[in-house]
Amino acid sequence: MDQNKVISRYQLTLEVIDELQLKNKPVTLRKGETFIGYGEKTKRIGILLNGLLYAAYMADSGTEWISRFFYPPNNFIVSNHDSFYFGRNSTECIRVYEDSELIYIEKDDFKNLLDNNRRFERTVRILAEESYIHAMERVHSFQSLNAEQRIRKFFAENPDLGKKLQRQHIASYLGIHRNILTRFLYKI
Repeated sequence: MDQNKVISRYQLTLEVIDELQLKNKPVTLRKGETFIGYGEKTKRIGILLNGLLYAAYMADSGTEWISRFFYPPNNFIVSNHDSFYFGRNSTECIRVYEDSELIYIEKDDFKNLLDNNRRFERTVRILAEESYIHAMERVHSFQSLNAEQRIRKFFAENPDLGKKLQRQHIASYLGIHRNILTRFLYKI
């Protein structure tokens, strides 16, 4: 996706949020803190102003896998949408990878904004569409690319993120063992 368009969408969202004059002010979460824990009902979403968070889920084998990273401007809406939308207990957790600043929007406020503010509704719709496209691209890469191709694609599309993350977290996100990632990185 065009990085200028991504930055533009992020800035537009921040403008809309600023215009709404939400009652919630930015909060700082420290590295290691949990935004949403396993089994919690998600009652808020976060707009990530700066920092880095990640979502993880537990496989039946007991292995925890990272499913996505949250970082502005690319992926700045912090939520477990399934839990938030349907009111279910979260099957994943979202943790803070590095100190981060967010604005919370409570579920009732979010619904009210969607119902009563066309600009907010439009912004949310556009972000949801882009999120869906990104999710489908990720599924397709898992289905069609081998480990080396997924590694190359990740670092090509996320050079700054690749520098911040530990290898084990990148490997988990890519669905590979850390040793495979390490061997590949030594080759290049």
